[in-house]
Amino acid sequence: MGIKGNSPCLLITGVGGRSVGHQILYAVRLLGNKYRVIAVDADSFSFGLYQVDNRYLVPKASDSDYLPAILEIVEREGVDLLLPGTEPEVRVLVRHKTSLEKRGCLLIANPAEVVSLCSHKGKMTEWLNQHGFGVPRSGGPENWRDLVKQVGFPLVVKPCTQTGGSRGVAILNNTEEVARYLEEASDETLFQEYISSPNEEYTVGVLIDREGALIDSIVLRRKLIGLSLGLSRTFDNQTLTLSSGYSQGFIIQHPLVQQRCEALAQQIGARGPLNIQCRLLDDEIKIFEVHPRFSGTTSIRAEVGFNEPEVLIQNALFGTSFGRLNYRKDVAAIRAFQHVIVPISDMDRIERIPS
Repeated sequence: MGIKGNSPCLLITGVGGRSVGHQILYAVRLLGNKYRVIAVDADSFSFGLYQVDNRYLVPKASDSDYLPAILEIVEREGVDLLLPGTEPEVRVLVRHKTSLEKRGCLLIANPAEVVSLCSHKGKMTEWLNQHGFGVPRSGGPENWRDLVKQVGFPLVVKPCTQTGGSRGVAILNNTEEVARYLEEASDETLFQEYISSPNEEYTVGVLIDREGALIDSIVLRRKLIGLSLGLSRTFDNQTLTLSSGYSQGFIIQHPLVQQRCEALAQQIGARGPLNIQCRLLDDEIKIFEVHPRFSGTTSIRAEVGFNEPEVLIQNALFGTSFGRLNYRKDVAAIRAFQHVIVPISDMDRIERIPS
């Protein structure tokens, strides 16, 4: 599949200010003018739209017009490669990979079966357990009382689907809180024991090339403070914390964590980026999230020389092979908000597809 223009054209979706798509865009922009970049989002109030010259508004991934809009942009702009920036878009686009390829556009995403498995927290936890990976002890709404008998309170509860940005995740400390949560829940839920090692929480990125070969992995030990601190509750003079979807912390080498996460990525059949969240408890890794996409720390990783989009773009478009990457370690990544000032007239001029 050849390049259509003088330089490869990339389409990056979902580029809002705290989105994974914006993280991808950040990493690509570090490369200068190496690629021609098209950015799209469903909302004109999206930070990344104003960091590129070519931008469009498209429907949400759940809309029936979403895929036709993406395909129209692919054809109009001569897009060579698409990098989806949100999990809902990943789920739609992997089902229509062939439609993109017929138009000469490659998709950077894991196989549909991997995306489907990772997109359901309960099924993913069961798979991890069956394949010998450590997970928090877990149960569904029908057997949470049995889980309490095993581990006691508190419990962590989360929706099995649609949990981007830690939406719907809670720490519950008694039966009344469980009952109240279940009354208000609109989705299937998963209950898990609280792993009490917040200073040993890790976000791990693993890269697998298009042939299934391991490239490398990177570990960020989270510092649960400021933007990265999600939920915090105090029970019996003990403070329990959960991370947000906006990680910061320390990029380190951690052979134990990396080996297990690399093994997971290969066993599950990943082809592309895989992002894993876990805590370490008494030298045992407890995995509680597996995301079949780029990470919310993609920009941080790129800054230290672990540029996941660039590696996978080169592998997909040109068949470039990579060994272990030479990136900086033993550094801290500290985050803050950004802003951009945009004339309202510029926002109004963004073309919406379909019009």
